[in-house]
Amino acid sequence: MNAVLAEIERTSTMTLPSGEVITVHSHVGVNSGRVIREAIAMTKPSLACEVGLAYGVSSLYILDAMQKNGGGRLIGMDPAQHDECWRGGGLHNIDRAGFADRYEFHEETSQVVLPRLAERGTRIQFGFIDGWHTFDHTLVDFFYVDQILEPGGIVVLDDVGYPSLRRLAHFIVTNRDYDIVGLDPRPSEASGRRTLKRAVQALLKRVVRDD
Repeated sequence: MNAVLAEIERTSTMTLPSGEVITVHSHVGVNSGRVIREAIAMTKPSLACEVGLAYGVSSLYILDAMQKNGGGRLIGMDPAQHDECWRGGGLHNIDRAGFADRYEFHEETSQVVLPRLAERGTRIQFGFIDGWHTFDHTLVDFFYVDQILEPGGIVVLDDVGYPSLRRLAHFIVTNRDYDIVGLDPRPSEASGRRTLKRAVQALLKRVVRDD
């Protein structure tokens, strides 16, 4: 595991660009990190996309897992990275971890960046959605991530404990060609499919799209 990520896991602290050491909050935990690692191991993406940055912990999980599975680049976006809360901490962690050359960052909203990626023909194999947690915002994020996701790719929808995101997951399964399956299937079983991984009351499940 990358040393910066390991330190955050061990201490729940990180260093800001100013040198101030703070307690990390509002970040994905170890179990979510495991979901990310398993998804990356299945897809071995050459290009991934993440909505939201904050302190960059999920980005570190993604980039670390991608490095262990042959490399690849991550596209990220967050209009509030340099606000009074995050203070550039996510970008600083990515730089400290040595991943800056594999990370493309857009300090804009996902509603601006994702359509641009779709318009330019971007194709990803993995997506992580952890932006503004309302039904409408996350639905728009999912819509565009779905547009650029290749068959066999995986999308992780974080924080489905929120009622709005539970509704969205239900909407996707009900109205789109997605099926919920367990974590057991081997990568070959995902061939020709798109996948949405989510945690529901500590039970990890996967939503698979048949193409």
